[in-house]
Order: sequence, then C-alpha cells, then structure tokens
Amino acid sequence: MRILAVDTALGACSVALLEDGRLLAHIFEPMERGHAERLAPMVDEAMKQAGAGFDTLDRLAVTVGPGTFTGQRVGLAFMRGLRLALQIPLTGVTSLEAMAMAAMVETKMSKAAAIHDARREEAYLLLRDGDRVMQPPVVLAFAEAIARIAAFGPCVLAGTGAALAHQSLGGDFPLSAIRQPDALWLARLAQSQPPGNDVPGPLYLRAPDAKLPGGRSIGQASASEPSAVRPENVSIGQTSISEPSAVRPDKKTLFEVTAFDPTTDPTPLAALHAACFNDAWDAASLRTMLAAPGAFAFHHPDGFVLARVAGGEAEILTLAVAPYARGRGLGRALLRAAIAQAKRAGAEEMFLEVGSDNPAAKALYAGLGFVNVGWRKAYYRGRDAAVLRLSLPADLP
Repeated sequence: MRILAVDTALGACSVALLEDGRLLAHIFEPMERGHAERLAPMVDEAMKQAGAGFDTLDRLAVTVGPGTFTGQRVGLAFMRGLRLALQIPLTGVTSLEAMAMAAMVETKMSKAAAIHDARREEAYLLLRDGDRVMQPPVVLAFAEAIARIAAFGPCVLAGTGAALAHQSLGGDFPLSAIRQPDALWLARLAQSQPPGNDVPGPLYLRAPDAKLPGGRSIGQASASEPSAVRPENVSIGQTSISEPSAVRPDKKTLFEVTAFDPTTDPTPLAALHAACFNDAWDAASLRTMLAAPGAFAFHHPDGFVLARVAGGEAEILTLAVAPYARGRGLGRALLRAAIAQAKRAGAEEMFLEVGSDNPAAKALYAGLGFVNVGWRKAYYRGRDAAVLRLSLPADLP
C-alpha cells in the first residue's frame, strides 16, 4: 500500500510518501507561515524523489488539528482536492498524535504527552499509552495541562510546551526532540488504521473570536460599508474548475473583470503583485498556484484576484489592486467575480485573512458579508491578521 501524507497544522510543512512501511520520500521544513505557497511544490518534489505518479497512490493522510486556523485548512483543502481527483481514501490524524508517536519511537518509552503552546497561557494536550490515546486532544490552562501529565505518570514530552513542562515535572518526564508534527509519523499512524469513506474535517478545540468592527456580532455586518482602497495580501493553498470568460458589469459594478487563462503568461499579474506588496509573488509562484487543482483567477488591467475551491471551501489567496486604481470599486468587482465562481464550483463558504491594521480592506470585506471568525497573531511580518468567512450562497449587496 502506498500512502501520501501532508502536515500544515502548526509550525512546519511536511510531506511523506510510504509504501508498506518503507519510506520513499520525505520533506520537512519548519515555517510559521507560507504553508499554502510551499505545500503544492513540496508534494511535487516528494513524488519526483520517489519517481512515483499520483495514479500509483492507494491512500492519503492529513493532520486535522489542533493547529492554526489557516494551517489546518491548507492541508485539509489540498488533500480533499486530491481525494476527489484520485478517488482514494483520505485519513485524518491529529497533530498531537503524530508528535506523541514520534517521541515514543525516539526515546523507546511506552508513554507520551504531546503538549503544544496554544497561547493565552493555554496548551493543547494529548496523552498516549502504547497504542491507546488516554487523553484525546484538548485545550486547557497550561497549569492544568501540567497537572494532568503529572497524574498520568512518567512519560516522554513532545511539542512546543514540552520544555516548560519538563522544567515543572522533572527527570521522570524526559524531553524529546519533537516540537512539531511530521508527515512521516502521520503516514505511519494512518497506515495502521483501516481506510474509511468519511471525509475528515478540521479539529477546532477553541471557539473562534467573533467580534466585528464596532463590536457587532456575527451576522450583523453592514452591506453599506465603503469599498476598500488598499486590500491586504492573503495566503493559503490552491485547487480546477471551469471558468466563465468574463463577469459583466452591472449597476453595482463599474468594472468588467475577466477570467484569467492559467495557461497564459502570469508575468502581468506578477507585476501587479509587486506594485502592491513588499513580499510579492513572482511569475513562477503564480504559475504554480494557477496550475493547482481548483485554482482560478479574475483580472483587470489594474488588478486581479486569485482563489481556490476544494472540499466545499473556497479561499481568497490574494487580492491586488494597483495603488492608482484603489478606491474606485475594482477590488469589490474582483471579489464579486471570485465569490460567484466559488458558488458555481460548489463551495459552501469562503475564507481569507486581512491585516488588522487595514480598515479599508476590512470595510470592503464586511460590505460583502464577510465576518470575523478568528485571529492569527503576528501573521503579516509581526502584524496580526483577522480570519474572515463568508457563507455561500451569499446575498451580495
């Protein structure tokens, strides 16, 4: 049996390809952001390392969480897309299980605690004894997590909270080298489980922050908010759908935006991106994203939007409007085109990230019905990002 596994849930991106327990390819890269841009090329590299085609795969595996709000969705959306394309089973494994197993193998101890910093003085915790998970993934106060590990008894520690836990618990609780989940151990765990027909979903242990600008609750976003003059860059993954040739302007849209042909040269899009962002994507990166399953883009001479659909979810990957063209409604027209296409492709909701210090962009998204469902700390070079969601089909203003 040949299985491909990926992990993007926390502070690393990794891919592993195994066949009957034998490692064929493995790539692991620590990273706090950029999982979406890196995942598809990494999977391609791993398949080339093994000299294998996607048609040779028997199963897929992915971490379902706990993890960052965006990170969990990157891997899940990508692997859901592969599952649909290849028609093979997809197994979900928690990030904490993968860390616990890796630590047990490293130290040859029979018990492990995976304790990962969840911020807010909280921790994600899982306790494993041999093949049994004694404490399923949970989020709780860090001090309470330490108390549960102490009651569990001597065990090896893994995760970003392991060092602090070791200081508190002492020598009977040795510190492993495992700080992040790795697709290698995800694949090994998935191989030991029977394949199923269910599609794994994200494991969210914490309720999302859900405050809108002005303190309004979810569902109260105003449709009369002004258009943005400076939309933020957003990043996630990609996925292939039919595209209309153009979206015609109506009385609420002053621009005609056209579906971008992914087989054409994306250099003009790269030039627009460079005019908008310091960490712009080059033509090669855009070409890779556009070629991924489910990816699509709409463009205008002064801007473009790149998005993807997979597993019932759509994501805005980037929205770029030339500085001289901002404040005229082009960003809104591009977003309306992307939302309409996502709806046609069967998406039930759409996500994006936006800088917390970008009120104009947040106003644009709120005006289209997006609501704030979470936060990513220090996502944009030290600046926080709000995670926004739009339920589809949307009644666009």
